[in-house]
Amino acid sequence: MNICFYTDTFFPWVGGAETVLDNLARELTGLGHAIVVLAPRAPDAHDEQYPYEVVRYRKPFSKRIGLRLMVPRLVMLHRRHRFDIIHCHSSYPPAYVALAFRKLFDVPIVVRPHGSDVLPGGRIRSNPRVEKKLKRTLARVDAVIAQGAFLKATVEELGVDPAKVHVIHNGVNLKEFSQGKPFGHHRPYMLGLGNWIPRKGFDVLLRAFAMLRDDAPDLLLAGRGGEEEKLKTLARELGITQRVRFVGFIQGQPKVDLYRGAMFFVCPSRIEPFGNVILEAMASGLPVVASNIGGNTELIADGERGLLCESENPQALADALHKMLDPSDPGRAMRIHVAQYIADLDWPEVAQRYLELYYRLTRVTRP
Repeated sequence: MNICFYTDTFFPWVGGAETVLDNLARELTGLGHAIVVLAPRAPDAHDEQYPYEVVRYRKPFSKRIGLRLMVPRLVMLHRRHRFDIIHCHSSYPPAYVALAFRKLFDVPIVVRPHGSDVLPGGRIRSNPRVEKKLKRTLARVDAVIAQGAFLKATVEELGVDPAKVHVIHNGVNLKEFSQGKPFGHHRPYMLGLGNWIPRKGFDVLLRAFAMLRDDAPDLLLAGRGGEEEKLKTLARELGITQRVRFVGFIQGQPKVDLYRGAMFFVCPSRIEPFGNVILEAMASGLPVVASNIGGNTELIADGERGLLCESENPQALADALHKMLDPSDPGRAMRIHVAQYIADLDWPEVAQRYLELYYRLTRVTRP
């Protein structure tokens, strides 16, 4: 099958959306399918490292003007590759452009929203004119992939026919996170990892951690982002700098080692449609403490694979952290449930679910 992945974000920017696309493209390439990723230009991009083709485009300067100038680029790629399906990783503008392309060629369009592109208050829906285009786009595509029940409900609230919405959870590479060596930290620690931006809620985590006893395990925070100095200043104001370590951006095997050395994972996000970091933590065998928002409630199932607490509430988060640190080790049973749950989300399994949908929408016969 010839498949175009059309996205508005890709490596070298690193986040959940980019990781999902790359893993899915690698799995499908390994199964013999031809993948072309149409991605925005980026400085220091090394596209030769991928086992699939990457074609770069200049990102439009506006989300309202000149978007359909991308259509000729899609047409040229289609004439070269004869795509059986176009999978848009983001509902706007990629899916909006792909629909204009579909007027010329009868190629099915699948959309997988990132989350922020469809959530109320996000960058797309905050603009009424763009939100209107978003709704029209989602109503006309052939299928919408939701990462979980929370995003499925969000998409359907935008007026999409529920019959066109398919839940396919994000995957995780279980083999990658199956083993690691001890991370270089001399004390037991709990772990938080993600972009240091307001919606990730690391300020709430620092305030909650400051409520724990001084002899509690340390807190390690990995990531990068515009909130770094604010978070470090807050740690100093709270008097916890001796117990908090800002690891910085980390990837590859060192990230796996960081996960596997932790006692448990903490996700204090204010907004989290379906957290890839939670999947990575679970793949590393960790129970999770998280805010009870978005996809977290589906991933964690309070008391089963971790603990949920009220968002934006440092005291509630501190209580959950304290419970996880109970000498009776409540995380022991949770780790068993984590291993059972995450086994179904290995990327080879998840890629097959995507393929099933692709075959259903196209004229391609499954081999």
